[in-house]
Amino acid sequence: MKFGRFEINGKIFYGIVENDHVHELDNSFLYENKKTGVKLNLEQVKILPPVIPNKMLALAKNYSSHLQGESPPRQPEPFFKTTSSLIGHNDKINLPDDSERIDAESELVLVIGKKAKNVQSKDAFEYIFGYTCGNDVSARDWQKGDKSWWRAKSSDTFSPIGPFIVNEINPENLEITGVINGEIVQKCNTSEMIWSIPKTIEFISKYVTLEVGDCIFTGTSGTAGQIKSGDEVIVEIENVGKLINNCS
Repeated sequence: MKFGRFEINGKIFYGIVENDHVHELDNSFLYENKKTGVKLNLEQVKILPPVIPNKMLALAKNYSSHLQGESPPRQPEPFFKTTSSLIGHNDKINLPDDSERIDAESELVLVIGKKAKNVQSKDAFEYIFGYTCGNDVSARDWQKGDKSWWRAKSSDTFSPIGPFIVNEINPENLEITGVINGEIVQKCNTSEMIWSIPKTIEFISKYVTLEVGDCIFTGTSGTAGQIKSGDEVIVEIENVGKLINNCS
């Protein structure tokens, strides 16, 4: 199923997406799927980020093709992204004019469905609600030059996700494609992850309690494409969807 968060005439609501329509729910889909009976055409509504997480984490160096000659990490290497950097499908990515290079990173994002602490990898999928597309926008000069990644990874608008959350799929064999202005700049399969989704949840939940709605960006592949003002960026993931953002 496809789930999303929407706005119409100033009203924000959660819904289930079927074909070109959205069925309004009377609460967040993370807790229940009770329809109100209201059905709207997707063209009538604004698509918002599908969840508002308590926290977001992202994996560094989780694809061999992204290591640029470095040795693979001995354990998952998560870092935090601020929720203030979150935007949705068709929202603008605002590029700071004092960064010399900003890249788009195409990633599968998992959404936590129930509170997770000290989860064993064999049980990890029980704690995932679903999956969405994500773009871990990254200012490379700040990432290399600053002592921490606070602005390189979490400047306003640096965390697009969406458009919808999809469940009932196998996340471990999905094609991910990153496109800038119609040109494919990244292409990989989630099977190429160094640290699998279950191992990642096991590691993170040992130290940080994951709560309902929290998001984990699972890493990017290859050499990410540079983005500039006016560019269109697409993250497309097999069986998940297509996240589109323009840069300004």
